[in-house]
Amino acid sequence: MATLTKDIRNIALVGHSATGKTILADALLLNAGKINRLGSIQEGTTTSDYSQEEIDREISLRASLIHVDEQGVKLNFLDTPGYMDFSGELAAVSHIADSALITVDGSCNAIEVGTELAWDAMEKRNTAVFFAITMLDKEHTHFDVVLKTLKDRYGDHVLKLQYPVNEGPALNAIVDVLKKKVLVFNEKGKYTEEDLNETQKVEVDELYEKLVELVAESDDELLEKYFEAGELSEDELNSGIKSAIKNRSLFPVFSLSSMKNIGVSRLAEVLAELAPAPAAEVKAIKNGEEIIRKVDAAEPTSIFIYKNVYEQHVGEMSYFKVMTGTLKPGMDLKNVQSNTSERFGGIFTMNGKNRIELDELQAGDIGTAVKLKDTHTCNSLCDSKDMVEYPVIAFPEPIIRVAVEATAKGDDEKIGMGLTQIRAEDPSFYYAVDSELKQTIVSGQGETHLEVCLKKIEDRYKIEINQIEPKIPYRETIRKTAEGHYRHKKQSGGAGQFGEVYLRLEPKPRGEGIEFVSELVGMNVDRSFVPSVEKGVNQATIEGPLTSSKVIDIKVAFYDGKQHPVDSKDIAFQIAGRGAFRQAFEKADPILLEPIYEIEVKIPEEYMGDVMGDVSSRRGKVLGMDSDGHNQVIKASVPLSNLYKYANTLRSISQGRGQYKRKFSHYEYVPKEIQDKIVAEHKKEQEEAHS
Repeated sequence: MATLTKDIRNIALVGHSATGKTILADALLLNAGKINRLGSIQEGTTTSDYSQEEIDREISLRASLIHVDEQGVKLNFLDTPGYMDFSGELAAVSHIADSALITVDGSCNAIEVGTELAWDAMEKRNTAVFFAITMLDKEHTHFDVVLKTLKDRYGDHVLKLQYPVNEGPALNAIVDVLKKKVLVFNEKGKYTEEDLNETQKVEVDELYEKLVELVAESDDELLEKYFEAGELSEDELNSGIKSAIKNRSLFPVFSLSSMKNIGVSRLAEVLAELAPAPAAEVKAIKNGEEIIRKVDAAEPTSIFIYKNVYEQHVGEMSYFKVMTGTLKPGMDLKNVQSNTSERFGGIFTMNGKNRIELDELQAGDIGTAVKLKDTHTCNSLCDSKDMVEYPVIAFPEPIIRVAVEATAKGDDEKIGMGLTQIRAEDPSFYYAVDSELKQTIVSGQGETHLEVCLKKIEDRYKIEINQIEPKIPYRETIRKTAEGHYRHKKQSGGAGQFGEVYLRLEPKPRGEGIEFVSELVGMNVDRSFVPSVEKGVNQATIEGPLTSSKVIDIKVAFYDGKQHPVDSKDIAFQIAGRGAFRQAFEKADPILLEPIYEIEVKIPEEYMGDVMGDVSSRRGKVLGMDSDGHNQVIKASVPLSNLYKYANTLRSISQGRGQYKRKFSHYEYVPKEIQDKIVAEHKKEQEEAHS
C-alpha cells in the first residue's frame, strides 16, 4: 500500500564532507531492519556510497536515496555529497526536499564551508533545518563549543533539544529536552528512559522554557495564550513546534554517534513527528502563466525529474518527485519539454543501489524509473489532460575549465558521446566545442568534479583523455589609422588572376565590430568587385595577424584599386583584400585584447589579506568589498589567463573555506611585455606546426 502524502517526510541529509552523513544513513537502515550490519567507508560497504569511484575515493560523489519507516511515517533521506565540488547535487536535492538535516562534526571549532553551502541552499528555498552534532563518541569532541558556533552564525533560533552525557569514547546516553529524560542506549541502538539528575533538570527546564518562548513568538495566537496562561498545552506546544520548524523560527539541534548507534533511533522518531510533510501546494507554469497545484493524490498526476543516473547493468535511471496525483506502473505521462509520451513500466523506491518495486507512489513521494526514452533532469511529466511545467533546478555556474583531447586518434567521437551523456546526468558539468579555439572545453565545480566526470567517460568507452590548459580567446584590434596596398597577380598559361586593392583602417569604439565601406571614385575598379574585397576582409578578421585571434572594432575603407579587363575576377579581389588588410593592420599599432572576468570571492575575514594579495599577483583589480554575515565578499576583475584552476588556489589559501563565482566582464588591452611574449609563443607554435 502506498504511503499517504501526509505521512511522507523528504529530508535532505547535508553538511560538510566527512561529518558522518553516509554512516548515519546506514545506522537508520540498520535500526529499521533494512540491513544487517553497519557499513564502513574504508571497506566500501556503505549503502549510500556504492559506485566504485565513491569506494575508491572514500567520499560521496552523488546524492543517493534511502528510506525507512518510522511509526507509520515514511522517511525519505537524500544522502548528499558534502564536498563542494559536487554542489550540483546539493542544488538538485534542495530543490525537492521538504526539510534538511545538517550534520556537523562534534570536534569542529568553526563553521565549515559544507555547512555554509547547505545552510545557504536551504535558506534560498525557505526550507526547514535540523542540526545533528555527530561523532560525539570520538576523542576531543566539544558539543558546547560546536553549539556556540552554530548559534553565533545562525542566531538564537538554534536550540539544543538534546545534549550528550559522557561526551567522548564513554558516550552512552543523551539528555532529551522534549521527553525531559535521559535516554540510555544499548549496542543495538534501542534506548531506555531514566530520570534527570538535579543539574540536568535545571538545564532542561531552562531549555524547555526557551523552546516554549520560541514557539509562542512564531505564532501570534499562541503568543497571546502564552501571555494569558503563562504556559501552553501539550497539543498546542507540539503543533507550535512543528509550525516553528516549518517556518524556520526554530532550528533544533540533536546529538549523535552513528558508529555507536546512539541517538539515531530517537532522531528518526523526532523527524517522523516534527519534520514537515510535503507542501500542500506547489507552483507550476501553464501556458506561460504561474499557477498553483494541490499536492494531492486525487489530482491529475505530474512528476518532476531531479536527477538522471547511468547505472551499469541497468541503464538510465530517472529520479523524480511525484508533485501531484498518484503514479502507477503502466501509466503514460507526457514530457512537457520533449512533447513525447513515456510509459512507466515499473516504479521503485531505493536504498542506495537496491531497488524496491512499488504498486504506486502518491503526491509528495520520491521514486525512480528505468529506461525512460527521452527524459532528462529538470523535465516535467504530466497527465496529458493537465500539462504543467515545474520550475527548474538552479544549478551552480562553473568555476573551473580545462580543455580535453583524446590520447589516441579516432577517439574524439567517443569523447563527444561521453560528454553528452555526462552532461545529461550532471547539469553542473558543462562542455563546449569551441570552433574559435579549436578545443573542446569542459567546465565544472572543481578539479575533482571534472576528474570524476572524465573518469566515467574513460571507463564507459575504454579510452584515455588528456586534460590541457585551455587557450584564451584573445581579440586583436588597432590603435591608429593606417593604409595598406596589395596586388594579386597570377599568370600560368590561359586565364590569369589580377586584383589590386588599397585599404584604410581606422580604430572604432569597443563593441562596434567591423565596418566595411566603399569610398571608390572613378572607374579604376568595377563596383561588382566591392563584395569580393569585403569577403576577403571578413576572412582576414577571423584569424588576425598577431595570434590568429578574431579581429574586432575596425572601420575598413576600400578607397582605390586596379583591375584587368580579362584576368580580374572574384577570387583575385578576395585575395587582394586579405593581403591589403594584413599589411594595413600591421602598420596601425596592432594590439591584443584579453577577456577580463569579474569574480566574487566569499571568505572568512581572516583570509582577506592573503586573497587580496593573490588577486593582485594575478593582475587583478579589487573593485569593492562587502560583508555577508560572518564572511567577507571581495569583488575583483581578473584576466581570464590568470584564472586557470583558481578554485584550487583559493581553497588552499582559505583552508577549503573560500568560494567564488565568476562572469565575463569585458576586453582590455594586454600589457606590451605580455603581448610580445604571447605573439612570440604563437609564432613559434606556427613554425613547429609547419615544419
